[in-house]
Amino acid sequence: MSTVVFRVAKIKTKSAAQGKTKHNYRLMDTPNADAERTATLNKEYINSGQVDYWSLAEARIEEGIAKTARGKPRTVRDDQVRAVEIVLTASPEWFKRGPDGQAEDMRASKWVADNLEFLKKTFGEKNVVSFTLHQDEKTPHIHAVIIPLTEKGHLSADKIFNPETLKD
Repeated sequence: MSTVVFRVAKIKTKSAAQGKTKHNYRLMDTPNADAERTATLNKEYINSGQVDYWSLAEARIEEGIAKTARGKPRTVRDDQVRAVEIVLTASPEWFKRGPDGQAEDMRASKWVADNLEFLKKTFGEKNVVSFTLHQDEKTPHIHAVIIPLTEKGHLSADKIFNPETLKD
């Protein structure tokens, strides 16, 4: 029986954002990734310039954060979650495999398109700032970076990513 994977990880610091950027764009050594497959099978659907996640978060927050009653932008606390990384995949047996054991190419698949559409619909199109398909490891998977801005322009990972909303 196949299992769906939906992993959520908060990004609170610039160093955490930079580490995830380097890993996801293969700017650092990734021992379980096949370098030959990285260039040909991995694909970035949203952040094709591979801008670092911290810069993407800061820009989106500045653009989308609500103003206070006095017309000034709300302040963002140093300890606030700036972004959330979501990893989407399934158990290895769910993916069709070729004779060499490699999963078939998912770049133009309904699975990728449906996941991207789901994230945009659920979290807001502007809040999905990166969406990367990795196929250079055994099992294809997606890394997406979401900025947790509410519809009212509040930065709040707690309102968007909590047990109730994740269950839904």
